[in-house]
Amino acid sequence: MTDKSNGSVTPNECQHVSYHLPQWDENGKCSWIDIQLQHKSLNAEAKCIVPPTKVIPVIFIPGIMGTNLKSDVGESSWNAEWFMGADSLKFVNKDGAERRRTLDPDTTKVENRYNSISYIAHSIFSDDGHLFPTRYERQWGQALNLSYGQFLEVFQYALLDDWQTDLYNFIPEFRAVSTKIKGVLSDLVGDKLGDTHDSPLTSSELAHFKRFLFPIHVFGYNWLKDNAISAEELTNYIDDVLNIYKYKHGYGLAVEKVILVTHSMGGLVARYAMNPPKEVKFKGCQDKVLGVVHGVIPDLGSPAAYRRMKTGAGKEGNPGKVLGSTAEKLMPVLARAPAPLQLLPYPSYKSPWLTIEGEGSYPQTKDPQTGKSDPFTDIYLRNDVWWKLYQSDIIDSDKVKIDSNWDEYDILMDNTVRNFMEHQEQGLYHPNTYVFYGTEEKTDGFLTWNKLHDNRQTVTLYYSEKKYIRKVPYVDPNRKMPHDQKKVLLSDGQYCDFILIQSDTAGDGTVPIESLEVIKRNPTIKSVLATNVDHQDAYAVKGVTYSEFSDAIKFTLRSIIKIVQEVDIRAAD
Repeated sequence: MTDKSNGSVTPNECQHVSYHLPQWDENGKCSWIDIQLQHKSLNAEAKCIVPPTKVIPVIFIPGIMGTNLKSDVGESSWNAEWFMGADSLKFVNKDGAERRRTLDPDTTKVENRYNSISYIAHSIFSDDGHLFPTRYERQWGQALNLSYGQFLEVFQYALLDDWQTDLYNFIPEFRAVSTKIKGVLSDLVGDKLGDTHDSPLTSSELAHFKRFLFPIHVFGYNWLKDNAISAEELTNYIDDVLNIYKYKHGYGLAVEKVILVTHSMGGLVARYAMNPPKEVKFKGCQDKVLGVVHGVIPDLGSPAAYRRMKTGAGKEGNPGKVLGSTAEKLMPVLARAPAPLQLLPYPSYKSPWLTIEGEGSYPQTKDPQTGKSDPFTDIYLRNDVWWKLYQSDIIDSDKVKIDSNWDEYDILMDNTVRNFMEHQEQGLYHPNTYVFYGTEEKTDGFLTWNKLHDNRQTVTLYYSEKKYIRKVPYVDPNRKMPHDQKKVLLSDGQYCDFILIQSDTAGDGTVPIESLEVIKRNPTIKSVLATNVDHQDAYAVKGVTYSEFSDAIKFTLRSIIKIVQEVDIRAAD
């Protein structure tokens, strides 16, 4: 922040000094239109307060289910804009067939919705038009409002508040009545967060950060499609964003790079976009990325993806009901959607992670060359066991359709999903990466199918009417089962109830610490914060004051400031 003064005034001569704040037009250009001509006898001086002008865009990438979708014919397929997501409850009563039609990766696309945008601006100078392009133009309407609406408004405020507070307080009459003498990020200075390589923020680092502008953009993507497709779209969007500030809005870029902030599966999209396989048709965008903050990235997948496929999300409250409370409601969608399947445990995930009482633990097969487990052979592509991942007849009865379902699933898993996992297992991270993870929520580190023994009812078996064999638990084959239980006909001809038990080990409620441990060992990552954060609400905010920020939010903001230190301060001029 600087001021432009009339240099012709005689030093030490009494002057009438006025201060003038900037105003921005629709193209992001500054002016000081409130300056008025003064009589020469006043020897007046007008000080024009000059704000930061050079831009470093920040692109937020949502997690799975975090982008609004609509069908090819224009009807909304997925959004949540009402209080507590009440409008999303329309999904609760949809059966598997309806869900499969509504959430089809081939007939859905991203929707930028005005009603999904929070228009609250906490900063002194609004970011919604003029200073930056409008929030709609920056695609805020692509992000699911229920998950990200408040976060985006507070996130943008935090990236603007410090220089704006300084600018406002530069004017004596404003400073005299101001109740706020410093910006919200100043409280980060010297604050230890407990991450690996913990490096508290310094005053000079914050001063460096305040010399630049950070407009937040959103990259929404079709979270049903292959993440590799979304990754290519991200590389194109980065170019589009850079071109906005290079040619259309404001005073240009500080550096032709963006900062990426990701949530959950969005991190996988970003990693693939920056370092795609050599055989793909698009060029990786790592050279256009200044740095990355990953929030709760499922580095090696999670057994939670198996649990949701097999039993639905019935244990996850109202969000689970919307997603699909039973396998009959959810499996038909997930089995045709590459991206959700790409969240299953990878071959490198700690094995075995699935145990079936009386049958063994899986995966068991090892790749002789890599030593990794093979969940594809042992779990994902099996069609000969009751605990298989996909039941192609779960809502269909026609044999031709059942066989077709399996063939499509088999090809999808063995090619699209396997190829994506193998690439991600290379552990390719941007060299200026920061990561935070949750460690204090009960999570699916591993799963077990346990037998349910009901001793209240037994049936006596005989070789003949007079010769007694034994008593066994009685299981009614026609009883309706809870969503997390399965009725299984065993090889001895008897029925047995199985229940899927979650390990309730450490994690964020979805991603277990097994992925965190792998990231900690990655030498290219600058710092990792293990904290108490829930997966879905990793970026939740309670308010705009520093004391209301979670450690995850503080870490994200501090990481951005650290990332910006790589930009030469002369780029701000």
